[in-house]
Amino acid sequence: MYGLYGALLLWAVALYCVRRDFARAWAEPCLRHPVMVFEGDDWGYGPLEQADALRDIARALSAHTDAQGRHPVMTLGVILAGPDEARPDEAEACVALDDARLAPVLAEMRTGVARGVFSLQLHGMQHYHPAVLDKACAQDPALRAWRRQPFPATEDLPSPLQSRWTDASSLPSQALDGTDIVSRATAEVSTFARIFGVMPAVAVPPTFVWNDAVETAWAAAGVRALVTPGERYERRGADGMPVDSGRLYRNGQRCASGLTALVRDDYYEPVRGHRADRGLEALARKWAQRRPLLLETHRSNFVGRHARHQDSLAAIDSLIAGARKRYPTLCFVSVEALADAYAAGGSVLLDHGLPARLRALPSRLLTTGRRRKVLLLLCVLTAFAVALTA
Repeated sequence: MYGLYGALLLWAVALYCVRRDFARAWAEPCLRHPVMVFEGDDWGYGPLEQADALRDIARALSAHTDAQGRHPVMTLGVILAGPDEARPDEAEACVALDDARLAPVLAEMRTGVARGVFSLQLHGMQHYHPAVLDKACAQDPALRAWRRQPFPATEDLPSPLQSRWTDASSLPSQALDGTDIVSRATAEVSTFARIFGVMPAVAVPPTFVWNDAVETAWAAAGVRALVTPGERYERRGADGMPVDSGRLYRNGQRCASGLTALVRDDYYEPVRGHRADRGLEALARKWAQRRPLLLETHRSNFVGRHARHQDSLAAIDSLIAGARKRYPTLCFVSVEALADAYAAGGSVLLDHGLPARLRALPSRLLTTGRRRKVLLLLCVLTAFAVALTA
């Protein structure tokens, strides 16, 4: 009998330890059908061959539909500006996406939106902080040379310098002035609206490094939703890696800033060898959790030094075909539509029934191998204790 009491005590301790995770998992709404979205970052300012890549991607996505006749959607995390080769030594000098030389790229973006295969998200005015990059350029000739190229790819910058909302000119990074953050966040929202004629509904922080000031400024400027990796990084450490702030996010969460959070924590990078089976595994895992699959991918799969354009198109096509075959009720929606569904609460995309929550809860809680091992150990100990008392 004491063994059974001991097992019950261990269960109580385990449940106490995961109480916050349990509350978050229970509070997150459940989807009624599987949802898959491709999240494409870094499009906009940059190499002019983007236009051909965007045309090919739109053609590949247009070849598929879900049961409601909707095409798969790739969101384009838009970079609105970059260095001006004519004024490379002026930190704030830039060429915007609506420059005549970038007209073919902008045209393909707009065409894809009209066809229902692209959805635009704010990624940033630049994929760096101009003043921070300027300080780094003073110490690095290679960075100065990068800034003198015509329409350079920001993917070629060192990763810490791609973070827009922290000063990573030296490591560990330092916080930026709050007034500077508000000014830049507000300006990039208005620039997006000027170029595309609509306010950005969704924002994606570059390299997922941001803070409360950024969120609040975006919300005040009219942004409605925020794509996160499920947690927040606010700075870069001495090793250049993002440092976890301890702030967690869940799908549909109403942030203190007023933004609706979504979680993107799966990746599909064909240039790194990712194929359909990887995407299908992620979709199965997310559907078991009754969560949407937001697959992060990047322009570098299609454009740039390491791009494998045709392979990347084939990988996406194969994944979509496999997903449609395995999940006949699969839904293709934009992240903007998904965020609005979470915010509204009563959407047909969501299942508020108790059975859905009970089915999703174990998969949401047992997201790590360590938790599964602890659960298995508790089950074994409980069975052993029951056997002893029999």
